Amino acid sequence: MIKNFLKEIGDDMNIEDISQLLVKVPLFNGYSISSVTLFLKETEYQIKTYKKNETVFFRGDFITNVNILIKGTLIAEMQKFNGNSIVISHIKTSEILAPAFIFGEDNTFPVDLITLEEVKLLMIDRDKFFTLIQKNEKLLLNFIDEISNKSQYLSKRIWFNFVNKTIGEKVLSYIKKNSKNNKIKFSPNISSLAKKFDVTRPALSREISNLCKKNILKKVDKNTYLVNFDKFSQKNI
Repeated sequence: MIKNFLKEIGDDMNIEDISQLLVKVPLFNGYSISSVTLFLKETEYQIKTYKKNETVFFRGDFITNVNILIKGTLIAEMQKFNGNSIVISHIKTSEILAPAFIFGEDNTFPVDLITLEEVKLLMIDRDKFFTLIQKNEKLLLNFIDEISNKSQYLSKRIWFNFVNKTIGEKVLSYIKKNSKNNKIKFSPNISSLAKKFDVTRPALSREISNLCKKNILKKVDKNTYLVNFDKFSQKNI
């Protein structure tokens, strides 16, 4: 018997509405809205809603579903031994939660997942999903791509923190990678970025202030600065 639990997402949202959200998910690249609708009709799934600042999953929780974020933003945090937390990544709408940990020997979440706003998750039973990807080559390839892309992202993240040892090196690398039209926005805010760099907020703020004193940065708006790349030393480019 097919079970489609739609009430939790709201009475104004039907299966076609959900399909329009899912076609934006990389897992369904190449699918039409009608084909996603057919997929949902043949699949056991449920949708759960979480409030702002709620922990959706804790590190070590078992993964029994393919969890797709269809609304809102999550942060992935890891607790250090001293009690401080490090923001590993921001998970945005259309992403799958911990895709590389759904299958394999250790089917547990590697980090805590906390909401930054109201969040809605579409959950598909893991065993049912496994049966589906065996029957559908396109879905299988999309899922493999999703795992590969996340693994590559984490590899780059580890390399970033390994190579850039000082706060200054981390900030300059971040500016180089994320600036557009000679402008950089420290997003989503300085506190979150400090956690990502595994430094304190005051230390990061001081480094940004030092770059302003050196005329490398010029503040134009909240968390937004003009970048003078002529002031970058060659070794930092």
